[in-house]
Amino acid sequence: MNVAIIGAGSIGQLLFHDLRFSDDINPVFIDTRLPPDTPGTSYDFEYVQEESPSALHSENSSEKTAVKKAYQGMILPKEAAADQDLIVITVKANQCSKVLQSLKGNLPEHIPVVLLMNGMGIWEEARTILPNPFWTGVTSRGAVHEGRAVYPRGNGTTYIGSPEHQKPVPEIELLARTIGAVISPHIEEEQIQKLLVNACINPLTALHQCKNREIVAAYKNEAQEIFSEIYPVLKTLGLTVFADRAFDLILTVAEKTGENYSSMAVDFKKQRTSELDYILGYILKTGKRLHKHLPVTENLYAFLKNRETAFLNHHIISP
Repeated sequence: MNVAIIGAGSIGQLLFHDLRFSDDINPVFIDTRLPPDTPGTSYDFEYVQEESPSALHSENSSEKTAVKKAYQGMILPKEAAADQDLIVITVKANQCSKVLQSLKGNLPEHIPVVLLMNGMGIWEEARTILPNPFWTGVTSRGAVHEGRAVYPRGNGTTYIGSPEHQKPVPEIELLARTIGAVISPHIEEEQIQKLLVNACINPLTALHQCKNREIVAAYKNEAQEIFSEIYPVLKTLGLTVFADRAFDLILTVAEKTGENYSSMAVDFKKQRTSELDYILGYILKTGKRLHKHLPVTENLYAFLKNRETAFLNHHIISP
């Protein structure tokens, strides 16, 4: 089976690394920004696993060692989409519509597309752009990347499902089996739970430019305020976790991924467009539709949105 990954960031590279060991899958990257008819190019990638020192050396050193595994991956232009059996898109939510638009005319409508990214509201946009069968996914696997080197940051679970409750097709079943993902008949519940966690961690780490563990150590009260507002909204969308357990889940994730910077924190540090509109923005739109007032969440969103707009405008007008 030919599988193309669009988005060579942390999750995209992690996914490619997993798929390349399969005898049944031929994974490639597609870069939709390449000019038409650009020849495919092979690049060197690295999977860097940081390991704690062994007991034998623990008395002499507390530093972690890095085990690097080099491998090659092909990067192809968007025309190659027609040769695939499955497309997995791992770009950020705010980039997804542009990617889908670029695939028009290049992607046969029978090929399934998996949207594996943070945030919600993406599938609703996707189905207005392409007629393909769409699947959505969320993952709690952690990773960061530097160029073409990916650094895994803790284990987690990946869920894949159909928002329209389609029966899993063979391509989806093989993908899930190969990467150890769970095919969920209730993918919306997994997405809503991930949205809850992201909404209480990512914006605060972007605001304070801190690692995830600081949510527990220094900003627990701020996270609690956001949680108290958005929990009732997400309950109406199908969140099934009880409130006390739900907040404990947020703190657990913040501690488990403690040494990580959230993707939103990194985006704000590097002055890039973030997934703010697909996390807090989505919740605020839903709250407005339900006539729920969310002042703390709204103020945080407005502050971050103004900051994001300011640095993006600065980049536009700068020489």
